[in-house]
Amino acid sequence: WLKGSDFPPDRLASWQMDRSTRSALAGAALLCVALGATSAFVVPSISPSFRGVGSHSGAARVEGVEYSASSSASSIASAACCVAAVAGLAAVARRSSIPMRALEPTLVFRSTVEPKTIVPGSEKALQTMNGADVETGSVPWDPMGFSKLYDRNFDFNGVMTYPHVQWLRESELKHGRVAMLAVVGWIATDVGLRVPGDMFQVSTIEAHDAMVKFGSMPQMLCWMGFAELFGFLAITNMMEGTTDRQPGDFGLRALYPKDEAGQLSMQMKELRNGRLAMLAFGGIATTAVLTGGTWPFFATQPETSKTSGQGSTLCGSRPLKAGSTTAVRAMETSNSLPFLPKPKNLAGYVGAEQEFDPLGFSDTFDMKWLRESELKHGRVCMLASVGFLAQQFITLPGCPATPDALQAVYTAPQANMATLLFIAGYIESASYGGKLTMVDMFEGSDRVPGDLNFGSKMLNGKDEKAVNDMKLKELNNGRLAMCAFGGMVHHNLVVKGPLFPLFPEGWVGPQGSWGLETSSIFGAITNGQIGNEVVPP
Repeated sequence: WLKGSDFPPDRLASWQMDRSTRSALAGAALLCVALGATSAFVVPSISPSFRGVGSHSGAARVEGVEYSASSSASSIASAACCVAAVAGLAAVARRSSIPMRALEPTLVFRSTVEPKTIVPGSEKALQTMNGADVETGSVPWDPMGFSKLYDRNFDFNGVMTYPHVQWLRESELKHGRVAMLAVVGWIATDVGLRVPGDMFQVSTIEAHDAMVKFGSMPQMLCWMGFAELFGFLAITNMMEGTTDRQPGDFGLRALYPKDEAGQLSMQMKELRNGRLAMLAFGGIATTAVLTGGTWPFFATQPETSKTSGQGSTLCGSRPLKAGSTTAVRAMETSNSLPFLPKPKNLAGYVGAEQEFDPLGFSDTFDMKWLRESELKHGRVCMLASVGFLAQQFITLPGCPATPDALQAVYTAPQANMATLLFIAGYIESASYGGKLTMVDMFEGSDRVPGDLNFGSKMLNGKDEKAVNDMKLKELNNGRLAMCAFGGMVHHNLVVKGPLFPLFPEGWVGPQGSWGLETSSIFGAITNGQIGNEVVPP
């Protein structure tokens, strides 16, 4: 397309998309594939059909998995959406990368992140990590040579296929922490501790299958996946060099020593205890299945034994020397998420001191448009939270009583819904004079984001500190309302009823919350039809 146009040849050779644009287009392209390949993940009965889309190049990529309905009509509609979306992406790419002759350039996308050139050095990095000089004397603990695979493969073809030792240490610490919690949880369950409720009165071995059938396992996976997103952002920024974060460091400093030697000792204890916990959990699970017993499985009369005063390397009592391996922060990090880099384009905006922008939107999009959008969504959700709460107790004239607010949109008269949509659309358009996009919303205007000249007179006569305090309260309350509204909607979906009582009488659990019991892989897993099979003897 470029070669067939009148695009300047000198620009053709140097035209490149920056990192943020590539990421945005790649994510949108995956979304297009998700729309088009949706029939891959629907099961007519129980039999699954997995298909994935993923690629692999110089840096880590995320492999996507898509699903959809299997009807031909939906497939055709999805394909049409794909064509439209790809065409739109091409138009955006042309518009953002190639200047138009008739239009004045407008700053919509920006990138403040310089592309990083990742070089080999995995095996060398292992020598500087905590634990590298204490596991087997002065030899780093890497019996399988995993840290060498990255460097040797990189030297061979310049493409990184194997993980860097930073990723390996991140994975090791994460698995160790999970295993430590798992060991404590297993033992606590074996000694008789239970969550209230009949569905939780099961043995430790039966707990997993019971929670799958009860429906709480998918809920747990959703929330753990949300938390895992921040871990993904942390390690991605660490690997790209935008932060000097050390593997496993999420900025938690409670009970953390202040001195370097104490920090090194604490890190070594966590590393060793995590390794021990991974072995312990595997042993506990195996023993429980083989014996059918509970902890302690082979309890015997404790015997008094003499201990050596030289200390044990495994338990961390061996004297440690402080080195340069303790994390020292030199780069600026976010106040709210200290494992991520400090956002650079929030200065001057209310709430900038919180430095909360984990996905880096402010580095890519126009900050004015982002703040306008955040305030608008916050204000709408504050009203929506009040309305969602009041729906169960207040009924407008001409509308049927509907305690479940999620059903109100279906039971309300069509004329009322049409009027509501018209009023909302008129306010949306009139507030901005018809300029609704990121490109033209603030064109030729010095308007402060969020200021629609509604109620601003109430700030007259107040000093700057009081005005900023009021704006910060609105911002924080709006953020809280967005979370609260999502929580209330999810509650009604789970209990299939109104907001109160929180746990309706006769409610047996969250199974079937999303109505996917018979038409998807997710529903088959929830019902124990997949991943929970009983192998015949």
